[in-house]
Amino acid sequence: MMIQLCFDDSAKGMLKCAVGYETVRGAAVGVCISPKQPLDAPWKRAAFAVYRFFAAPFYKRRVRNDTARRVAEAVPVDYQAADVLALPAGLNEGDISGPLDGPARREYAERLIQANPYGGADIPQAEVGRYWQSVIDDLHTLLTRAGSGEPVRIWYDHTPGCLCGLYAAAALLESLPCAVTVIELPAEGAARVNDLGPDKVGRCLSHERPLPDDERHALAARWRELQAENAPLRAEIVLLPDEADARLHSVPADFYDDAILAQVSAAPTPAGRIIGNVLLHGGLGIGDQLVYKRLQAMISTGKVTLVEKGDGAYMDLMKR
Repeated sequence: MMIQLCFDDSAKGMLKCAVGYETVRGAAVGVCISPKQPLDAPWKRAAFAVYRFFAAPFYKRRVRNDTARRVAEAVPVDYQAADVLALPAGLNEGDISGPLDGPARREYAERLIQANPYGGADIPQAEVGRYWQSVIDDLHTLLTRAGSGEPVRIWYDHTPGCLCGLYAAAALLESLPCAVTVIELPAEGAARVNDLGPDKVGRCLSHERPLPDDERHALAARWRELQAENAPLRAEIVLLPDEADARLHSVPADFYDDAILAQVSAAPTPAGRIIGNVLLHGGLGIGDQLVYKRLQAMISTGKVTLVEKGDGAYMDLMKR
């Protein structure tokens, strides 16, 4: 057995989906084709009916063929779903001065799962509690199994949250009698771990490398420094002339503001669209809630104008 350690629920779910993926025999496919304008004339309704009749089967066939190809090309993984664990997400944000299962990280996790940016019913408190309990269970399982000598394989990319997870994991595992290996997605031109897709996970196994003790100690020591600094955010950058490579640094709360502001138009735009453009084009590797939080901060300083409140936070209209 070998623990597969990642750093958010999306990556955890994806790594679990990779188990047995090469044996998939079919897939459910749904196609929704919706007109942009009302069908207010009989000829429009007839034309759309013909389009739907021919287009839906075409898209279904294309998706099924693509799924069959990906299944056929998938490389089997060497672990079970129960081996996949995740540390608390979002360690690049907020208070990290205490333990990973402490009140500060619980507050962050609860805020993360309770976010309801498009309106609608609130998340039940019981569900929030179950989510946090699953985080605690994964953390305790990691320490128990690694403490008994079971090897740990860490999956990470160069997004800030993932790198913080790597550093924090090194600190947790520093004194435990377990071998540690890593699978690193390159900083340039690669998907995040949770964007890999279950068919591509097995191919990444060939890139596994050991994490030597000296590297583990260096990462752990840097994590303790970051905990002591306890800045609002952490990011991977080169700050000092004598640094050969980028590494995690504490940064101020407005570190990403210029990059976010570059995606804010002079015309009123829904916050959700602005956030989507930041995530798609900004190359920042941060989450949507952090982007929205910074938009709110820039509204308070006058850099961004709130034009109109929407039914949900991400439906607010904003402009420069």
